[in-house]
Amino acid sequence: MSRRTRVGIVSFVLSFVLVMVGCAPQPAATPVPKPTTAPMSAPTAVPQSEATKPTLTVMGKAFTLKDLQALEQVSAEVDGKKYSGVSLQAVLKAADVQVSDIALAGSDGYSANVSVKDITAQCLLAYNANGGVDAVLPGLKKGSWVRDTVEIREGKPSDSSKSGAKPTAEGASNQPAGGPLKLTDAAGRTVDLPKLPQRIVAVGRGPHMTLHLLYMFPEGRERLVGTEKRGATASDFLPFVDPEFANKPTLDANPNAEQVAALEPDLVIMKGIVADALAGALAQADIPVLYVNLETPAEFFRDLANLGAVLGNPKRAEEIASFYQSRLEKLRKGTEGLEDAAKPSVLMLEYSDRGGTVAVQVPAKVWMQTIEVQTAGGNPVWFEAAEATDGWTVVNFEQIAKWDADKIFVIVWYSLDPQKVINDLKADPQWAVLKAVKNGEIYVFPQDIFGWDQPEPRWILGMMWLATRLYPDRFKDIDMNAELMAYFTQLYGMDKANIETNILPKVRMDVR
Repeated sequence: MSRRTRVGIVSFVLSFVLVMVGCAPQPAATPVPKPTTAPMSAPTAVPQSEATKPTLTVMGKAFTLKDLQALEQVSAEVDGKKYSGVSLQAVLKAADVQVSDIALAGSDGYSANVSVKDITAQCLLAYNANGGVDAVLPGLKKGSWVRDTVEIREGKPSDSSKSGAKPTAEGASNQPAGGPLKLTDAAGRTVDLPKLPQRIVAVGRGPHMTLHLLYMFPEGRERLVGTEKRGATASDFLPFVDPEFANKPTLDANPNAEQVAALEPDLVIMKGIVADALAGALAQADIPVLYVNLETPAEFFRDLANLGAVLGNPKRAEEIASFYQSRLEKLRKGTEGLEDAAKPSVLMLEYSDRGGTVAVQVPAKVWMQTIEVQTAGGNPVWFEAAEATDGWTVVNFEQIAKWDADKIFVIVWYSLDPQKVINDLKADPQWAVLKAVKNGEIYVFPQDIFGWDQPEPRWILGMMWLATRLYPDRFKDIDMNAELMAYFTQLYGMDKANIETNILPKVRMDVR
C-alpha cells in the first residue's frame, strides 16, 4: 500500500469518526466533587468499590482486596510493631507460583528480589491505611520489605534476598537487536514492530513529558521527526539539550490522523492508558502507536524499558533506571523505621489562575504528587478528599483549616510569580493562623523550566527535595545543588556551562 493511499484511508476514517462523534449524545458536565473530612477507613473495612478493584498482580493474575481477605490471614510482631494481613505463602499458592525466586514491586518503582524458599509462614502482605498492602518479611533483610506492593513477578535467581532488581516492561527484555519487536504498552495493548522504528512522532496529552524521556536517549533525538505543541512551544527545555530541536516539525494541538501520517512515521508515541480514535485511525494506515503513561514511578520504569527496546538501546534504559533506583533506595533507607504517628502531616496543593479564576486544589490519590509525599515519608492529609482516579479536587479554606497540616507545599501555576503567591498567602489573615504558616513551614514546590511535581522525569528531583524538607536531619547528606547537576549531566548530557547559563537561573527551590 502506498503512502498516499494510506493517508487517504486515514482521511476517510477520521471523517467517519468525526461524524459519529457529532451524532452521539454529549454527556452532561460533571460537577467538581466536594472534599470530605471523613476519617480514613480501616484497611479491613474499605468501601465495596475499593474492595473489588485490583490491589495486587501476581504473575499476571489480579487480586482484589476482597480476594486477599478470603485467603489465610496472619499477623506478626517485629521490633515491637504489630502487622496484620494475608499470608504471602497463601497468595503465592493461590496464584500457583512455580518459580524459585520472585520480585516484589512497589507503586514507587522500588523492587526487591526474594527467594521463595526463604519465605516463612510469618511473611505477610500487611494491609495499609491506603487500601493496599506492604510486604512484611520477618527474618529477611529490611531491603526486601516493599511498601505498597502492587506486583509480584518472577525474580532473578538469588541465594540471599538482595534488593534493587530493576523494573522491566513486560516483553521489553530479551528482544532481538534489530527486531522484530513485541511488547506491551501502557494501554495494555500488544505492539508488534517488524523492525526498530527510524521515524518517530510524539503527540497526544502532555507531549513534553514523553519528549523529555525520549531525549534521554541519543537515538530518541535522532529519530524524532515530529511532535505536537500544547503551549507556545513543544518544550522550552529541549532546545538547551539539542539545538536541532527547534527545527523538528511541530503540529498544532490535537492534530488529526492525516496530519500525523503526513510526517511518515513508523511509530507514534502517545501518553495515555486507553486507545483513542487517533490510534485507531493510524492503525488503518498501518502506523503503530505505543502508549506511555508516566503517572507513577512504577509506570515510568515500564515506559522507560519500552522506549529502550524500541530505540534498540536497553543498556541506556538500564543506566537511566539505575539513576532513579539509587535515589529511591536512599529515600527508602532514610525513612526506614518511621512510625506512621511520627510522620508529619502534609498538604500539597496547586494554586492556579487558569481561565482567569483562582483555584486551590489537591491532586488525585494515584498521581505523582501524592506518591512524592508518601515516598518522602509524609502523611498526605488530603488523601480521603481526593479523587480516587483522575483529576484535581478543588478545596476551600474551611477544608484546609480543618486539615491544619504540619507542612504545606504549594505548586504554583507557571504564569504566576511564586514568591508573590506565597507572600500573599502568608499575609492573608485566614492563612496566617494555620500551623504551617505560623511555624514557617509553607513552601513553594520547586521548579526550573518545568515543575518538579509533574509525571515527567523531574519527579525524582521533587521527591528528593521534599524529603530534605520533611526530614532535614535524616537527609542532611543530600545536596540538591549536586543532584541538579547530576540530573542534567547524566540524563541529558548537558555540560556545566550550559546548565549554569540556561537552567540554574530558572530554578526556584527555596521560595517560602
